Amino acid sequence: MPKYIDVFPKFTPGSLTYQPVPTFQYQGTLAEGLAAGLDRAEAWGMFDCMLYVRLFEEMIVRLKDGKYDQLPGYKFIGATHLSIGQEAVAVGAMSALHGDDLITSTHRGHGHSVAKGYYWLQGASNEELAAFIGTEVDINDRKGLLDCALQVHLNRAMAELFGKEEGYCRGRGGGMHIADFHMGHLGANAIVGGSYAIGAGAAVACDKLGNGKVCLTLVGDGATNNGIAHEAYNFAAMGQWERGCPVIFLIENNQYGMTGQQVGEVTDVDYLARRGSGYNPQNMHAEVVSGMDALSVRDAVARAAELCRTGQGPVLLEALTYRYMGHSLSDDRTTYRSKKEERAWREQDALDRFENELLAAGVATEDQIAVHRSLAADKIDRATLFAAHATDPDPSTIYEGLFADTTSANLDPKWATPTEALVGELPKPRKGALGLVRHAVTEALMEEMLRDQRVIIYGEDVADYGGAFAATRGLLDIFGRERVFNTAISEAAICGTACGAAMAGLRPVAELMYIDFILMAMDQVGNQIAKNRYMFGGKAKLPLVIRTTIGGGKGYAGQHSQSLEAVVAMMPGLKVVTPATAYDTKGLLKASIRDDNPVIFIEHQLTYLERGELPTEDYTVPLGVARVAREGTDVTLVAYSYMYYRALAAAEALAEEGISVEVVDPRTLIPLDVATIADSVRKTGRLVVVQQAPETGCFGEHIAYAVQREAFSSLQAPARLVAAFDVPPPMAPPLESLNIPSVERICAGIRETLGE
Repeated sequence: MPKYIDVFPKFTPGSLTYQPVPTFQYQGTLAEGLAAGLDRAEAWGMFDCMLYVRLFEEMIVRLKDGKYDQLPGYKFIGATHLSIGQEAVAVGAMSALHGDDLITSTHRGHGHSVAKGYYWLQGASNEELAAFIGTEVDINDRKGLLDCALQVHLNRAMAELFGKEEGYCRGRGGGMHIADFHMGHLGANAIVGGSYAIGAGAAVACDKLGNGKVCLTLVGDGATNNGIAHEAYNFAAMGQWERGCPVIFLIENNQYGMTGQQVGEVTDVDYLARRGSGYNPQNMHAEVVSGMDALSVRDAVARAAELCRTGQGPVLLEALTYRYMGHSLSDDRTTYRSKKEERAWREQDALDRFENELLAAGVATEDQIAVHRSLAADKIDRATLFAAHATDPDPSTIYEGLFADTTSANLDPKWATPTEALVGELPKPRKGALGLVRHAVTEALMEEMLRDQRVIIYGEDVADYGGAFAATRGLLDIFGRERVFNTAISEAAICGTACGAAMAGLRPVAELMYIDFILMAMDQVGNQIAKNRYMFGGKAKLPLVIRTTIGGGKGYAGQHSQSLEAVVAMMPGLKVVTPATAYDTKGLLKASIRDDNPVIFIEHQLTYLERGELPTEDYTVPLGVARVAREGTDVTLVAYSYMYYRALAAAEALAEEGISVEVVDPRTLIPLDVATIADSVRKTGRLVVVQQAPETGCFGEHIAYAVQREAFSSLQAPARLVAAFDVPPPMAPPLESLNIPSVERICAGIRETLGE
C-alpha cells in the first residue's frame, strides 16, 4: 500500500486564516416552520416531549424534598443531576434524528433518555411497539400502542432512577448511567467527557457497516476542557476518513461545569465552538445556536446530520442553555451565580417559548395547552408510582450482566470477507508446524479478519510500519486502510473509540504499543469499557480486544517495561489474557476476537521470537483454561507470559537435583482457572508463583490467595512468590537483570519452599 502523502519541506512566508464560526443564525418561528413543512402533529409532539422531560425532573425534586403527596415519606436516594431549563436541547436534537440513529449522553441525561425514547417510539412499527410493551395488546390500534409504549418508556426510565429491576438497566446504573440499546441510546456517562471517544467510535462503526446512521454525542461544557475532548475531535477529524466520520458533537453549554463558569473563569473563549477550527479546514462545521429554542436546535442538528450522512462529518455544535437547578440536589447554586442572571435566563424559558409559539401559530388554544399539561403530569405520576412499587433487585443476582456468555463462534456467513474486498494477495501458506510467537499474532489477526469483515485493526503505527514489534506487518497490504489504519498517539481515543465501535457493531482490535501507555487511557478502560455491560443492565455486547505488551530485559526502563496486568485484572468486566507459546498466542487471540466481551490481550516483548508449535489450520484455545505444561510431584510452579520459559528452565535445572516441579501456565488471568492450579497443589502440596511484576499488589498474590482458599489443607508449606522488586523497572543492565526473576531466583524460591 502506498503511504498517504509525501511531506516535503516548505518554508514560504504567509499566515494561517480560519473560517468564521456562525452564531445564532436561525431566527425562524413555528409559523414559518409549519409553512416550510413541519406539521402540526410534530409541533405538538415537541411540546409534549418537553413537558415529559420537565415534569419528569421536577418530580425528582418533589421526591427529594418529600413533597409528593402520593408517596408521603418516600426517601429518594442516588446522585441526581437535573437538566431543568435545558429541555429544548434534548427535544430539538432528538426530533431531528432518525429513530435508529445513535446517541451518547451525560450524567445530566434524563432528558436525553426521555426524548430519545419518545422519538424512537414515534418511528417504530406496530410490531416493534407491541414487542416493546411486552404484554398482550391490539396490534392494529396505533394510537393505543403509542400511548401504552410511551407509558412503559417513562416507567422504565423512572424505575432506573429508583434502582429497580424494571429499570432500563435493571437498577445497576441509576440516573447517571441510563441506556437503552435497542433505541440507539448507548448510555449516559457519569465521567465528564467519558463518552466523547465512545461516540466517535460508534460513528466509525456506522460508516464501516454502511448503515447510514449517525451518532449524536452530547457533552456538557465542562467536558470540553477534558483531554479526551481533544483526542476525540482529532480522531473524528482524521484526514484518512475518506467518507468523513458521521458524528455530531453537541456541547450542551449550560454555563457551568459544576460551579466553574466557562466564560471569563475556566476558559478564555467566548464560545466553545471556536475550538473546532483547530481540527480541520471546515472548523468541524462549528456553529453556535440557541439552546433555549427547540426549533433552533432542531434546525442545526438536522443540517449536521445531513452533513454526516453525505460524508462531510464530523460536526461540532454548541447550544447555549441554562440549568435552573444546581449541579446536584445538594447544590443551592447561590454561591456562584446571581439571581439577576437566573431571572434573565428564565425569561427565555424553552417550554414557555414553545407554548407561546403554538398559540401564536394558531396550532393550540389555552384550553388545549392545559389538557396536554394535565395528560403529561398524569403520565409522570403513573411512572413515579410504578417505579416506587417496582421490584428491588435480588442480591443473589449481583453478578448477572457482568460478562456475556456468547461468542461469534457460529458466525453468519454473510460476515465473511469477500475476496473482492481484499486489496492485495494473501501470503503463501507457511510451511512446517513451527512458527514464531510474532507470526502467531499476525496469522491470528489475518484469519479472523478473513473470517469476519467486522474485525478491524488500529492503533499507533500498526499500518505501514506493522507495529513496534512487526506483529501487524503485511495486514495493510491485504486488507487496506479501511480495516487497518494508524491513529494519533492518543491512547484514550484508541480505547474509547474501540468501546463505541464495539457497541455499534464492529469487532475492533486496538493496539497499545506498551502496557505502560494504558495508564493514559485508564478512564476509557476502567470506567467505560470494563463497566459498560454491567452498568447498563447486561444488555450491551463489547466484542473488542486491546492488544498490548509487557516487557523488561531490553533496557527500556521505567515507562516501557512495566508488567501492569494486575491493574487491569482488578477491573470487573475485563478478561485478561497472558499467553506465552506460539500455539497459545494464536489460539487465545482468535478466541478473544470471537468473544463478546472486552479482552486485554497481553503479549511479552521477549516472547515474539520464541519458536513453537503453530498449526496452520483454524483452531482456538478457550479462555479461562490453564495448562499443565510439565508434570511433577514435589512442587507446583505457576508462571505466565515470559516467566513461563524461565519456569520451565528452572524445572529442568531442579530435575538434575532430584526435585520434581509441576509447571502450570494459567494462560488467562481473568477468568482464572483456579481449579487446575488447586488440583496440582493437592498433588504436590506446595505452591510457588513466579511473575515479572513487582511483588506488592501483583496478580501473583491473588493466585496464591485463590489457591490457598481452595486447597489450604493440602499445603505443606506457605505459598511463595518470586517476583520483581518494588521499584520501577531500571535501565542499567545489572539492575534490570537483578529485578527480573531469574532461573536461579526461581530455583532458590522452590528450594526454600521445600525447606532445603
